[in-house]
This record gives sequence, C-alpha cells and structure tokens, in this order.
Amino acid sequence: MKRNRMTAALAIILLVAAGVVLTGGCKKQPKCGCDGDALDTLMQMHVNIAYDAVNKTAQFSPIWDPYSVYYFCNPSEWISQLTKFPQGEEILVSGPYFYECNYLMNSSNSPYYYSMRVYQIQVTNVAAYEYGK
Repeated sequence: MKRNRMTAALAIILLVAAGVVLTGGCKKQPKCGCDGDALDTLMQMHVNIAYDAVNKTAQFSPIWDPYSVYYFCNPSEWISQLTKFPQGEEILVSGPYFYECNYLMNSSNSPYYYSMRVYQIQVTNVAAYEYGK
C-alpha cells in the first residue's frame, strides 16, 4: 500500500516534469515600457491622433482597432509635427511598440481584464495621410 502511493506520487512528478519539458518550460514575460522588449513595429499605420501641445503628450488609436491606445515614448520629438494636424486627424505613424507596464500587470492579474489594450510606441516617423485629399 505504501509502495503504491510512492509509485503514484513518482508517476505524477514524472508527468509534470514531462509537461514542463514538452511545453518549453516557463515562458519569459516581456519587459514592458519604452525601454522594454518590442512586440512588433508599426509601419505607416493609419491612426487617429490626439495630443496635448502644452504638456507635450501624444497618443493614438489605430483606425481599425479603436479598443487599443498607443502612447508616444518620445512626444517631445514629434509635437511640432503633430500640431500641424487637427485633433482626431487620420495620419500615418511608424515605430516599434511595447506593452504599457500598468496594462500588462493588470491584464496578467485578472482573467477578466477586457478594457482597452494599452501600448507605448517609440515613434520613428509621422506622415500626413493624403489619399483622397
């Protein structure tokens, strides 16, 4: 009887170890924020721009995804160009983007965290969307 329990416990341990090995072990959570691990790079993404010229902040939502918001990591570099566009204007933005740390922490702590997806972006290019104008 004692031997059966030990055999069962050993079998469970081996199953768990095999599962870890087969799934690649623990997955590293990406480093968040502007100096984090880039998730991907946007290339000439169509966005609706919003900015505050006084406080030098800027953000946008992609035209195709109004439930995501991207905050500029480097708004001071781009505010003079952004103020050429009216608030809410469709423009094109490029640059690598990252998880926003508060969003990443809140979304990983709750299985029901379905609010806006929040990112930060190191903008490398801003351009007017001229099609049809």
